[in-house]
Amino acid sequence: MAYNTKMRQTVVTFLFLIFVGLSHSGQAMAQDSAAQSAPAIQHTVLPGDTWDSLTWRYGLSAEDLAPYRTINQVRQPVIGSVLLLPDRGINRAGVMLRSEAGGLLATAVTHHTTPWAIALQNGLTHPYLPLNYQPLFLPGTDAPRDLPVGFSDLQLSAIPARPGQALALRGVTAQPLTTTVKLNLQAFNSFGNDRTQVALGGTYNFYGSGQPELSIQPANAPGWSQPWQFIDDQWDFEQITLTGTAAQITQEDIDKERARLFEIWNMATPDVQWNAPFREPLDSYLFISSNYGARRSYNGGPYNRSHEGVDFAAYGGTPVLASASGTVVVAETLYVRGGTVIIDHGLGVYTGVYHMSSVLVNVGDVVQTGQIVGEVGSTGFSTGNH
Repeated sequence: MAYNTKMRQTVVTFLFLIFVGLSHSGQAMAQDSAAQSAPAIQHTVLPGDTWDSLTWRYGLSAEDLAPYRTINQVRQPVIGSVLLLPDRGINRAGVMLRSEAGGLLATAVTHHTTPWAIALQNGLTHPYLPLNYQPLFLPGTDAPRDLPVGFSDLQLSAIPARPGQALALRGVTAQPLTTTVKLNLQAFNSFGNDRTQVALGGTYNFYGSGQPELSIQPANAPGWSQPWQFIDDQWDFEQITLTGTAAQITQEDIDKERARLFEIWNMATPDVQWNAPFREPLDSYLFISSNYGARRSYNGGPYNRSHEGVDFAAYGGTPVLASASGTVVVAETLYVRGGTVIIDHGLGVYTGVYHMSSVLVNVGDVVQTGQIVGEVGSTGFSTGNH
């Protein structure tokens, strides 16, 4: 009898343990399921977003951001990338800054507060401990961003960017600055106008997808950099059959003419000559016969070249117009581009119209938007009027 009682107790205990185990297992599964279905913040990375600023803004931990970090811990989030971050119910506004040479005291004086207030807001045990360039956060109305030294705002023309696209950067600074801007090793044309900083550049249409480093170097201050997302476009593919004079033009001819023009295009005059949006060079045309960047095969060859302009198919003799006001720097018939007019609009921005049957302006002329500069033709490396 005692034996049976003991057996029953053992069975009951065993069943209880199974129940407890299943209960804990069910809770774990429910927690995993809840974690997977927990709401997420979809954050598109902007210039100045850093791992530190995102951690503070959304109340995250290092583990929350670990899936997005690379082996290079210095590398910041990629501008234009989209991060799915856990929603902790926190979205702080504030100012992100780095401690100044005089420590928290100098920082407090600059921002009209006290070292103790900054220490309290940032969870520091003492306001006079070494900070080792630790980021600090102060109350504010905008999302915290770590911008180049002296900048209060920074905007890019395209997020993400696309190869072959014109690129622009606009910054607002506390005082006039001189800056150097690069995309990897490619220098942008940089200009300052009082407290506004502008930089213009571009990439070739074969640039491809990637994450080149955008760097901004203010004079006499630490540099700033952040990777910028580039997404390759969907390009057209064209088979071109060349005959007559066009078929006699060689790659050497193309390279030689391009090198001459690059000497002009690489010059950036500091004065802005346009004051309105750029317009199309024709009032009337039949259709767009070839888009910029189209991959081209000539006479059955490989698709290893691309179209460097936009072709507006039109009747021969149709007036060709200036897309914006500027100064004519080329006005002649070139071997590859045929009847050519190139206009300098300032800040390194140029427009060119090519293959014209006649050129109606001269080098040095100052033209206005919509002014006639030539007539549609099919000269040079061309297969029809455009």
